Amino acid sequence: MKDISGKAAFVTGGASGIGLGLAQAFAEAGVKVAIADVREDHLARAVDQLSGQGEFHFIRLDVTDRAAFAAAADEAEARLGPVSILCNNAGVGVLGDAKANRYADWDWTLAVNIGGVVNGVQTFLPRMLERAQGGHIVNTSSIGGMLPMPGGTAYITSKAAVIGMSEALYSDLHSENIGVTVLIPGPTTTNIHEVAKLRPASYADTGLKEIEDKLAQGPLFDNGLAPLESGRMVIEAIRANQLYLFTHAEFRAGVAQRFAAIMTGFRPGAENRTAADSYGFPTYNQLFADIAARQDH
Repeated sequence: MKDISGKAAFVTGGASGIGLGLAQAFAEAGVKVAIADVREDHLARAVDQLSGQGEFHFIRLDVTDRAAFAAAADEAEARLGPVSILCNNAGVGVLGDAKANRYADWDWTLAVNIGGVVNGVQTFLPRMLERAQGGHIVNTSSIGGMLPMPGGTAYITSKAAVIGMSEALYSDLHSENIGVTVLIPGPTTTNIHEVAKLRPASYADTGLKEIEDKLAQGPLFDNGLAPLESGRMVIEAIRANQLYLFTHAEFRAGVAQRFAAIMTGFRPGAENRTAADSYGFPTYNQLFADIAARQDH
């Protein structure tokens, strides 16, 4: 989508952090924005902060509630017109050692960070396909989803799933004129440290209370990227139909090392082309080859 001015976007988790940065960047580009967020205090603050910056509509939404998601989509499109850009950005930063996790920690993390993305796609994709006017889906992952490190197993699992989901969507929707970008941010100024304020009573049986109390004492990053800058990067990625968007070049070598480590899992020896031809499906995805070829040029 090279020309996005005048289009409508729907941003979950849009009232603070990266979501707010996305909303501000869209407004700069002339895009109308529906901002959906579960926190009423963040919505109220965003109303004041964005006053006069563009055309916005604010909706309180729990992304795990499918009926509410459908109602929010109806409301947004009634106010702003057909949504062409979906940003599945809402997430919870459930951090902590795997040995401390309980079922509630897993269930809440997966419900929001994966289930919320699924709900966004299932709500808006049929509308985009029916209109046949193209569109773009942006899913927010994390550098942890691409470069796992200790201390956040449930969170990392969810964010890695978002990367895989985005790659599959890119493959399925490429021929439908619907682009997909997976945003893979590094340290960014957000409210991820306020995770305890978001935790519902139904997920209160946590083994991570100590770390969440510690996180609540202040921002996780002292020098994080400004969310508006990440939003502007997303605008560029949408216009270029860019699948992967890393915000921090400092992780380039680490990601390359991870993929080099993955390749060690193949047994030595040449591939058996006769066997490959008998599988009935390709042993590579041409779209990835195309992405790499564009980078080379």
